[in-house]
Amino acid sequence: MESAYRPLFTVKFFHEFYKNQLGEYTHLDEDISIVPTEKCRREMAKQGLLFRSTSGGFTVLYTAYKEDNVEKPLVPLTDPRQFSFQLFSKSPYIIHYSSLPLDGKKPGIYYLNNLQNNTQEIDGEDELLLVEDTVEPYLSSQDEFMLRPAHFSYGFKKAADTATLSIEDRKGNAIYSKLLNKLDDGEVAAEKNFSANLDLTPFGTGLFIAKVDGVEQQKFYLDGTLIAQKPFGLIDIFYHSDVPATYQFADAQGNVSAKTYTVRIDCRETIWKYLVGLKYRKDLDPTDLEVVSNIVSATFTRQNSYKLADNTTVIPFDSGNTTIPLKKEPIKGIKLKRTIAGQGGGGGGGNTSTEETSLPNPEITNIKTDNGKIYSEVYIYL
Repeated sequence: MESAYRPLFTVKFFHEFYKNQLGEYTHLDEDISIVPTEKCRREMAKQGLLFRSTSGGFTVLYTAYKEDNVEKPLVPLTDPRQFSFQLFSKSPYIIHYSSLPLDGKKPGIYYLNNLQNNTQEIDGEDELLLVEDTVEPYLSSQDEFMLRPAHFSYGFKKAADTATLSIEDRKGNAIYSKLLNKLDDGEVAAEKNFSANLDLTPFGTGLFIAKVDGVEQQKFYLDGTLIAQKPFGLIDIFYHSDVPATYQFADAQGNVSAKTYTVRIDCRETIWKYLVGLKYRKDLDPTDLEVVSNIVSATFTRQNSYKLADNTTVIPFDSGNTTIPLKKEPIKGIKLKRTIAGQGGGGGGGNTSTEETSLPNPEITNIKTDNGKIYSEVYIYL
């Protein structure tokens, strides 16, 4: 009997930060390393599956044999399975250049799975996305959840003397429910403090929902080991009846229909601010300087100048309310333009001329927030 390894499912990552002007995605392995959890390794070993890293993702292979010219798994896929993969960030600045919350949940995790039923058309082809957002195809705050250990204290406020705290699993089954009395802590405000010590050890790992009097308060992922390992994210690939048909990599009889799932991350867009310091050219007039571009649609506006402690005049130029994407491949065509007054004699001012100097893109490390806006700053000294 001949056998060979065949793909069972594949996960691919694409980050818009690395999409160049030709529309190609470069540096596919720059951001994230992917590792099966220990439990997943054991599950795959039982099932005769292999994990293989690929360019920009990973694939899981099964041993196939032919029967009546039909390829089937050598080890039948019968029982429900859950395959979990940890995502570790290779860059400490991945949040800076990704369109994700700068002040994420702590401890938190981006959680992805194949229960989404979120097929979207990307560049003319349908993709099986693992993210929650059904409008945009990108990883977002909707995919971020608190990480909690099996033992934890859950506190909340409510304008009442009693409240019922309940915990539900992903399917909406209540695994915990208790009527709580307000804490006797001397609180005199309308909203009272409540707290409960929980032990969810018997319920394993996974996604759970905390509710107060039936109203959802928080979704969280339960796994104490992940808190210590501090992964960027986790992917759960399920094989059971709850998986939407289009996302099923095998039917109820175990016949394989290999799937490719996609995770897309958008690049961050920021207001670009060029800070031009007249450190050596103190003779220059700020009104003779402009920041111009024939590439980006932003208009850079000169703001009020100010002086540093060493008497250097700083002239800020920013893109106003127009945000510009951060990219691995620099955006060219942004220049510092200087108007030079003419030196003609005979009482005339002469013709003016201009000189232009190309300006760099902001560093991804230099991100600042102000009044809800996100800025990327570039310092230039003349």
